[in-house]
Amino acid sequence: MRKIFFSIIVILFLVSPLFAQRGGRVGQVLEVRLASPLPRESPWGRTLDRIAVEWDRITGGQVRLNVRHGGIEGNEATVQLALASDIIQAAVFTSFGLSVIEPSIMTMSAPFLIRNEEELRVVMREVQGDLEARFNNSQYLLLAWSESGFVNIFSREPVFTPDDLRRLRIASNPEAMEMNTAFKTMGFNLIEADWGDTGTMLNAGTVTAIYQNPAAVAAFQLHSILGHMLTTNIAPVVGGIVINQVTWRRIGELNPRFQAELMETTRRIGAEFDRSLERTVNDAVQTMTRAGLRVNRPSAAQERIWFEEMNRVVPSLLGTAFDRDLYNRINAILTRHRGQ
Repeated sequence: MRKIFFSIIVILFLVSPLFAQRGGRVGQVLEVRLASPLPRESPWGRTLDRIAVEWDRITGGQVRLNVRHGGIEGNEATVQLALASDIIQAAVFTSFGLSVIEPSIMTMSAPFLIRNEEELRVVMREVQGDLEARFNNSQYLLLAWSESGFVNIFSREPVFTPDDLRRLRIASNPEAMEMNTAFKTMGFNLIEADWGDTGTMLNAGTVTAIYQNPAAVAAFQLHSILGHMLTTNIAPVVGGIVINQVTWRRIGELNPRFQAELMETTRRIGAEFDRSLERTVNDAVQTMTRAGLRVNRPSAAQERIWFEEMNRVVPSLLGTAFDRDLYNRINAILTRHRGQ
């Protein structure tokens, strides 16, 4: 009898971590590992930590969000595989990562289509529901959108026009196939570089320009190498927090109300962050300017050149790099909005 009792204790000891990791019934702990490419000590990192605290509070500790900051789980392609195999259960993706699951989402980041925050809000109001329906019809669920400002050109030399940029070597995310196709069609010289390798390549002179959100450039201190920023917005940074459906179902099994409450709080905190991001970006630009960054504002004529060149190459990219129907729908929304 004593041997049997001892064996039961050993079995329970061995399997209990599995229950804690996978979740299941009330009283067990479900750990949700969330991969993020951004540093903990960044506006994005602090927002994710805040969401984790709220998840713990709402579920009474039954669902614990373990945020894996700083890209320690790998690039977006690696994270995608880990998410599919349930090695991690959730992730922060840029539009590049989201578009692997639902390709039409990349159309939101077509260069020079959506040009400012107000236009982005107008477009998202009309297309968000359809995009979510397409995305969630998969093995994943979009917990919350992230409208994280815009991408700008940062360079060693001043850039005002497309011809200025064509003289430089631009670091490009190898996963951003649609954006790379658009830039190559416009005649730019792209050098593939994972984000983690960009600083090394800039120091070595392998690349001399990047396109990135100013807050991310400040967070990674890349302005110490790149002395110039073009104020013209290239494209919005549309991302999202994704969870696999297997884990989402486990959360529902713990308590049916958890799903609605966790999604609501995640979206609320995400929206609060998005609203504060414009100030965060402005603060980042001011900080970089004090450190020596030169902010270059093109004339109206120079800015028109960017828009005209993109309009020239767009027809060849619809149906391949970008979803034709969604692009036309967004263009119609913006034409109406700009007319008003």
